[in-house]
Amino acid sequence: MPARILAFVCLLMQTNVLLAQNIHFDGIYSARVHHVSESADRQSYLRFYPDGAVFLQSGASDDARSVAGWFGRDKRYAQKGTYSWKDGELILQLNTEAQPEGFHSLALRGKVNDGRLQLTDPLDCSELSFEFHEIKDTTIVKYNRYQPELRLPGAWQMHRTSQDSRQVIFTNADSTVISIAVMPGEALDVFVSERTDFENALAYYNWDSRTLRDEARMTVRKLSENREKAYICWQAKNSRQNMYFLFGTRGNKLFNCMINAPDMPEQQKIDLLEKVYEMNHL
Repeated sequence: MPARILAFVCLLMQTNVLLAQNIHFDGIYSARVHHVSESADRQSYLRFYPDGAVFLQSGASDDARSVAGWFGRDKRYAQKGTYSWKDGELILQLNTEAQPEGFHSLALRGKVNDGRLQLTDPLDCSELSFEFHEIKDTTIVKYNRYQPELRLPGAWQMHRTSQDSRQVIFTNADSTVISIAVMPGEALDVFVSERTDFENALAYYNWDSRTLRDEARMTVRKLSENREKAYICWQAKNSRQNMYFLFGTRGNKLFNCMINAPDMPEQQKIDLLEKVYEMNHL
């Protein structure tokens, strides 16, 4: 690519990044919508994500914090779509198939003014003014001297702590169970300080998976591995249990995360394991 064209592309990318900085991702936007046919006003909510995804939900509640607990990409929503910038204008394209009449599309356009989203529906020229509500959508608990804090995306309740294994067990509103343990490498004989982080993660996986396979009679399957970030995702299953793990290493710390969620698709479990690892891989 010629240098002049490359410079122009870079400039466009930088401009989009600067514009996107006006959109907040750590909360939700709300706008009051009055419907003549209804006795009370309703609220429209928008939630943006850095990868260009946006979600919309309408409801009677005006408690943004309460709505944020169940509204979003991995939760519930009425419409989903994408957002982009063109000539300084924010463009939202939202779709849904949940309406009784079938597929429905909504397009909104507007700008960010003083922290508020001013959006217009081109079809009927209706205008909406969205106010931002910051939501701390991360669960943080104190842990130990090896890892001062444990972090999980979303709202979780700490169920119990196992002193022997250093595992902390969490549950959420969907009855998903996550256990996390971070321990010093010297706590396990398989850890060798001269190895690379990935080699120690692999040794940890080989040791634990062999134990579950030989002693617990479970079927073990490696799902993925990341040598650069030094972790392995794997599954252990029998007639009574179906557990998904991520084992990782950084320096002299060993990371163990397990998910038990029967109704969650496999890829979503892997994605959640990797996200939890990224949030705690300090």
